[in-house]
Amino acid sequence: MSAMATLEACNYFEVVSEVGNTWDQLKMIPSHDEEFGVTLFKKMFEIAPDEWNVFEFSAEDVENKSDKFLSFAKKYFRMLDMAVHLLGPDMEIVQEQMQELGVTHQRYGVKSLHYDIMGEALVFALSAILGEQRCTEETKDAWSKVYAFMTESMLEGAAAM
Repeated sequence: MSAMATLEACNYFEVVSEVGNTWDQLKMIPSHDEEFGVTLFKKMFEIAPDEWNVFEFSAEDVENKSDKFLSFAKKYFRMLDMAVHLLGPDMEIVQEQMQELGVTHQRYGVKSLHYDIMGEALVFALSAILGEQRCTEETKDAWSKVYAFMTESMLEGAAAM
């Protein structure tokens, strides 16, 4: 199933709306990009501590909030922010951006395992920061569907390389 088919198989507009609303709530939190990055990457290192040699920082850098790590975390947040804000009626634009990003990620040595772990850590970070009242099961499901679309698009781009 293609990335587009994955997203089209669900109630697309409700899913995208839920993701956008959640993202906007997250962005209202002071230092949201740093908090999100630290929470996300701590969880990634917790899930698979030996899988992250693709990064130029370590679990210790995350824990200590090193400048090198914080710079990367903020770039990651901006990339995800761009992707979330592109979600809309013309998903081909998002798909093309994600395919290009997949090519870049492959050059850095990112494997499909990394995407799976990132997806789990992403939902965890949103839930940990926003709390269960604002990050419901419906919200987690919406994020999982959108993340699956992004991941599949990135993997399609990497495979076409």
